[in-house]
Amino acid sequence: MLLKRALFLVSAENEVEPLVEFAKVFKKRYNVKVDAIYVKDILKYDVFPVTVEGIGINLGTNFAYKEFRDIENKTFEKIKEPLEKEFSRVYTKEGESAEIALEELKKYDLIVTVKNEKISPYMKELLRSIYKPVIVLPNRKDFKLDNLLLLDDGAYNANKTLFTFFYMFDEQKVDVLRVNVEEDESNQKLSERFGDNYNLILREGDTFKTIMAESKNYDFVLMGDLRYTVMVERITGKLGIRLLENLDVPIFLV
Repeated sequence: MLLKRALFLVSAENEVEPLVEFAKVFKKRYNVKVDAIYVKDILKYDVFPVTVEGIGINLGTNFAYKEFRDIENKTFEKIKEPLEKEFSRVYTKEGESAEIALEELKKYDLIVTVKNEKISPYMKELLRSIYKPVIVLPNRKDFKLDNLLLLDDGAYNANKTLFTFFYMFDEQKVDVLRVNVEEDESNQKLSERFGDNYNLILREGDTFKTIMAESKNYDFVLMGDLRYTVMVERITGKLGIRLLENLDVPIFLV
């Protein structure tokens, strides 16, 4: 199998340690080549005027722009050394974070990023437009990848997520959680296909609370597509976004 390549996206200094620690475990578990990019995105400071379309106005003539650009340059020099100890390549680009990440992702199999308590605007944009798998990490410093849980809501995306993960990292034991969704023919087919590597768990109750409770027993959660969920999460309170913000383990999204 071809060596997979992962791009680790650094958007702030406090993300370096979680990304480095996860890279150590990720490389050892799945033999993946990892690179890291820091995007010098001065718009994240929220001090510049923007148009309705989100394009900065006259930033090049703004004194504050030069000040924050200097800060970004110094930040990269500070984080470069600890990153170089674990990543094959550490580099930087200047621009809007999601836009740069999506362009650079063309050369990689997946992207890894860190979430904080709330999903940042750039991460929302990234999830809206993502076209390859993404791993979203909690901002913590200890990781394992021994016990895997797939969240299966009975839709096609769960099947797609499972096959994508197995294609990228080989077949391995995965527990499959269905909450308030009965076993059906698709589960039987997957059980026949993957044997002992596919273990179905059926639960009933409040979906969010049940998943949060079950996830405490796992190191890595596999989920389906969130692109449409991200667009309306505050209006509808979509389950996917609530899980993304609250789960304290790495999340694999397709």
